[in-house]
Amino acid sequence: MATYRRQQVSPYLLFFIITSSQIGVGVLGFQRIIAKYAGYDAWISVIIAGLIVHAVVWFMYKLLIAAKGDIIDAHKQLFGNIIGSTFSLVIMVYYLLLSISVLRLYIEIVQVWMFPTLATWVLATIILFLLYYIISGGFRVVVGIAFLSGIFTALLYALLFHLPHKYVHMDNILPFLDHSFKDLLLSAKQTVYTMAGFEILLMVFPFIRNGNSSQKFAQFGVAFSTLIFTLSALTTFLLLSEKQIQHVIWSRIYIAMLIHFPFLERFEYILISSFLIKVISILALSLWGTSRGLKLIFKWKQKYALILISVISLIVCQLLETRYQINAFADYTSKISLYLFYVYIPLFSIIFMLTKSRKATL
Repeated sequence: MATYRRQQVSPYLLFFIITSSQIGVGVLGFQRIIAKYAGYDAWISVIIAGLIVHAVVWFMYKLLIAAKGDIIDAHKQLFGNIIGSTFSLVIMVYYLLLSISVLRLYIEIVQVWMFPTLATWVLATIILFLLYYIISGGFRVVVGIAFLSGIFTALLYALLFHLPHKYVHMDNILPFLDHSFKDLLLSAKQTVYTMAGFEILLMVFPFIRNGNSSQKFAQFGVAFSTLIFTLSALTTFLLLSEKQIQHVIWSRIYIAMLIHFPFLERFEYILISSFLIKVISILALSLWGTSRGLKLIFKWKQKYALILISVISLIVCQLLETRYQINAFADYTSKISLYLFYVYIPLFSIIFMLTKSRKATL
């Protein structure tokens, strides 16, 4: 699908798009989830998961280059307008579910750690209004937020990995490879939700200038995100015992309580407040992808699609009240992501390329 050049962004910005969409609230507490199967070896599982994501991104590029457009174009070319639009709609629904889960998880963190009496709809409404303003500015504005979020990530984690040495126990992670490969794979499976976000590539590809040669920036982005997740898991295991990890929902916030500077107290408050820009960048990208997808599928104006999904997000966030409901919603989103992007997209890419090559030889 043709895209006006003035709407496109430079290829190197894809690095910031990928990292900003991947590194979110999941990094604050995924250590507890991955440690269930592989214990202190779970940081190795993060690397395995990162390698799998690299492979999925490679399949995505093969598909998008062959289709010369986004995932909606690819579906229509292979399945036709009606069936193709139905498959594309499933992916748009996933983007929306991911947005809602990220938004609700962040609000829950704010409610638990900072403002226990804060109503869910109040913060959700404020964030969604801000997102509407950002997305209405166009794709380049959304990428600008992602760029700022990427710079912020580097600065934030420079502080977050400043560990209190008296609490560090190097023997925690020894011996290496104390678990079976099956356990490592099960642990890697648990990182699906944390690693999510890179799938926005399926919608942003036409907006990348010289997109066919931009894969290296996407792969660099995945590598950087994997490095952050690995360091986050590894440093958490150095500080907390396995029993502590299993009983602390947001281990990185708990560790932030141990960090003190002569000029700064309650670093966890700074961490949670600062994470808002990370949440905004993830939501801006995913809601932009959803609204644009609905625009292309149903021929709506994008602003109307954006209003609709913002209202749906607000309602669903209000319905998710308990920790069990929020966690179940995130798990449901994770399962969809697993089958949709780790199974369906590679298979669809292979079928699409085989079909294209067969038509070319006829």
